[in-house]
Amino acid sequence: MKLQTYDETLEEKMSEFDIWVTPSLGEIRDMPQFKVNLDNMKSGFDYMAQVTGNFESVSSCSSSALAQNTVRLIAGEPDDTKQIILNCLCGVLLLVTGKTDNNLKCQFPLLLRNTYGMKEYPQKNSAGRWVNKQLPRTLQFDAVSKIIIQADGKADFQEKFLESYFHLIISDETYAKQLWSLGTAYYSQKQIGNAEALLSPIVVFQSRGSITATQGHIPETILRSYMAEWGLEAGTDYNTQDVEIGQLLGDIEANPQIKKRKYDFIIPYQSRESGAKVFVQSQFYAGDSGSVSHKVVDQTDSSREVTLKKYPQAVFVEYLDGAGYFSSLNGDLRKMLAKPSTKNFIQITTAPLKLRRELQGINFLTTLEIEHAILMTGGKKVDVIEKLHNDGYSVDEIDTALKAAIRNAVLSDNDFLTISRDRESIVRKYCILDTIANYGQPIPADSTAGYLTVPGYSTYWGLLQADVIKRALEIAPMLNSLWRSHLEPFDDIQWLLEKGFVKTK
Repeated sequence: MKLQTYDETLEEKMSEFDIWVTPSLGEIRDMPQFKVNLDNMKSGFDYMAQVTGNFESVSSCSSSALAQNTVRLIAGEPDDTKQIILNCLCGVLLLVTGKTDNNLKCQFPLLLRNTYGMKEYPQKNSAGRWVNKQLPRTLQFDAVSKIIIQADGKADFQEKFLESYFHLIISDETYAKQLWSLGTAYYSQKQIGNAEALLSPIVVFQSRGSITATQGHIPETILRSYMAEWGLEAGTDYNTQDVEIGQLLGDIEANPQIKKRKYDFIIPYQSRESGAKVFVQSQFYAGDSGSVSHKVVDQTDSSREVTLKKYPQAVFVEYLDGAGYFSSLNGDLRKMLAKPSTKNFIQITTAPLKLRRELQGINFLTTLEIEHAILMTGGKKVDVIEKLHNDGYSVDEIDTALKAAIRNAVLSDNDFLTISRDRESIVRKYCILDTIANYGQPIPADSTAGYLTVPGYSTYWGLLQADVIKRALEIAPMLNSLWRSHLEPFDDIQWLLEKGFVKTK
């Protein structure tokens, strides 16, 4: 549905950000990787309990005792199981000592050569005969475990090799006591069902860096899911990987550092040869990342300037969200939104309305807008095309978008266009969202409750909830046949509320 435009003031934009902000992307302990790391750590302590007699004594945690009992534990197991056991045990040792594989990989070959006089390791050749191989200058743990596994049948070597590696980690009695202390705590807490309560904060601290880095890509993943709902094609309508400015410029001269800056999204990416494009950069800060944020603000003007040399119709949209921009980075947010070249900004929950409005502004037609035209006209092909043409889309753009939708089996190609059954639900929900946007109004400060509000207009903009379904049916009569029960309209509104696309007031 063609969305009405609105020129927000800077203060309205700042107020909108506060209302629609997504403070965080979830707790670390809610992330899938945390669960994997926690399960691995629990397995590690369980295996460690087996090789130490349930952490019987400090001496059971010595490198020699650990090596001897580990070789016995993995004997006869499939290679995959051996690898899992060794990985889990090593994970526990690194945890209790604070040491890292990055350092150990360099130190271990030196220890083998200088302390143990070991420069070779046994390995079976293709004929099944044992041969000696030269030890490399670096040995990461995956290489260490591989050598141990492939030396199956040479228990003496396995024990000596593994003991030397464990001794590099458990290098004195203090480290053995650290393993024993945490191990006995784990064993006692497991007896009463509290093992996860003990390990969770440790794993949170251990996983924080890697999971936080992964979280940084979640807003982009969310936006891609939205664009799939709108019918955009990955890799053609939008890029699936960040695109360096240098890749776009061709022979245009630019500062090498600017060329390395990236756009998270370019829409349309490759599906349209000419016309305007929307360039999106994403920055989510759940906390204070001041140095990074300041750098982004400082480099924005120069990167946009050089982009405009190649794409004079470029539209720049910032994808900004997170509690950091609400608090300590609020000044950076204001600077970014105040830039004359910033056409607009979106947040996680406002993108379904505001980014679509920007795509409509450059006359890029999506499948969703065609489907809404079907709802509004009854679906006769000539009427749908006329409706889209009246909305400002060119003949070529309508033809291109219709062919793409039909090619992807979203629409049927007859005198009447029909919406595929699996698309009906999402089309209905977005129709309600657009109805609130197009037929809403500023909500008086003294109004009673009962409004559904949307972003992108004045600070509080919406429709009375009691009027939303009635107005949607007036605009798109075909909704009546797509709602197959009296409850479905209310389910659609509830979905919009749960997704955060709409708020109540």
